[in-house]
Amino acid sequence: MPEQYAPVCRTSNKPNWPSIFLLLSLSVIPPLAAGQPIVNGTLTANGKTVEFPYVYVWPEKEGFYDKSDPAWNIIFVEHELKPREIDAHPWDTAWVHIGITETKEFSGQPELQVYTQSIKFAADAPGNVSGGTYPELEIEGFDSGTVTGRIWHPEQQTVFDDTYQFDISFSAPISDPDAPIGDLLPAGGGEPGEAYLKWVETIHSGDIEKLKSIVPVEMAAQFDQVSAEEAREEVEFMKLMTPTDVSILSGSSDGETAILKIEGTLEGETVPAEVTMSKMGSFWIPTNTSM
Repeated sequence: MPEQYAPVCRTSNKPNWPSIFLLLSLSVIPPLAAGQPIVNGTLTANGKTVEFPYVYVWPEKEGFYDKSDPAWNIIFVEHELKPREIDAHPWDTAWVHIGITETKEFSGQPELQVYTQSIKFAADAPGNVSGGTYPELEIEGFDSGTVTGRIWHPEQQTVFDDTYQFDISFSAPISDPDAPIGDLLPAGGGEPGEAYLKWVETIHSGDIEKLKSIVPVEMAAQFDQVSAEEAREEVEFMKLMTPTDVSILSGSSDGETAILKIEGTLEGETVPAEVTMSKMGSFWIPTNTSM
């Protein structure tokens, strides 16, 4: 594998990043127990040892060098995550995040390459360092559903004023961050689906009083705390983020949260999207949309 570099940057959604770095030391793992991820060892950060028990692997929707290349994420974390949580965590809770793709970019033949890496400094720091020299790989199993291998830096790395080195052996089933939650909803998305379609209709009507009638009282009260012009501007912004001509393709729900797969029109184009609906009292409210 050719030695690769990426721009080094610090990323954080909060200021005052702690100035510590880490040394990761993990031993070779025993054979995988059926269906259970395994990663042995500890993380030593500034003389402090952190247990490092969880590893998650999941596919990206498209490649890095070429969109048709298969690609995967691997993260190492302290806490167990639900399948639908994992793709929201690389920049916040993963101590190590590695992006891998199978590409012909370097040798003309398909081979696994790292295309991104990021390292987290401390448990209370919601950010990381990304880039630098990419690690070595010995990995197999992306096609089998269980990924086993080793990711390591043979030499200590230096980034800014900090140094780090890791050697990680692991085995884990491939997760699905798009997995259904709870039970499948009936055609049309059931009650959450009906609530979302009503939400879409109301947003695009621009009728603020009607909008206040389909949300909890405390949410409706927020419109009364601003001027009529500010309320109108807020609804206009919501229109820009809300598709029209929506069809609900499928959905699932655990009773408190529902995930709807939809298709709609945005800026004149048909786009697929995933909408998260949250139960608030007797109302289902869209709390996240990813397209």
